[in-house]
Amino acid sequence: MTIAHALIGFFGSLMMAACAPMDVPAPAPAPSSDPVTITLTRTVCFGFCPAYTVSITGDGQVTYVGRSFVNVTGEQHATISPEAVQGLLRRFDAVQFESLNDAYRAHVTDLPTTTIALERNGRQKTVVDYGGVSAGMPQAVRELQAEIDRVAGTSRWVLRDGQPVRTRPQP
Repeated sequence: MTIAHALIGFFGSLMMAACAPMDVPAPAPAPSSDPVTITLTRTVCFGFCPAYTVSITGDGQVTYVGRSFVNVTGEQHATISPEAVQGLLRRFDAVQFESLNDAYRAHVTDLPTTTIALERNGRQKTVVDYGGVSAGMPQAVRELQAEIDRVAGTSRWVLRDGQPVRTRPQP
């Protein structure tokens, strides 16, 4: 009888183990279907600072609008890969963009203002940089600004022969 009880206990344990939940890795989250828009705006300064806005959507649509001290004024369009957009979003996460102050303003005059806006997951966060590093803004935010320009390819519209533009746009 003890062997029968042992066998019943053994097989009962096997059956219970077979029904136990297993640690199965969760599937990777699907990319959000919410719209994503990254916008970088640069304004003029007392000198020759380029003034333009570039926006990038989640599917890689780039819209540039040049205003002053740029090679191309008006609206231009381009396309980048969605993977490049995802790379930018990882940079936003790395600098903890959502937890940054809304504005970093130095107590000086005649500087350009650079604004970054990120819309994703139904929320929008904007960070204004006016001499921001001297007002406590992390240097990583300036690097993010440069990365947005690089990925969007704004130099093709902003620079003239690889150099900053020093003349006002012609009407």
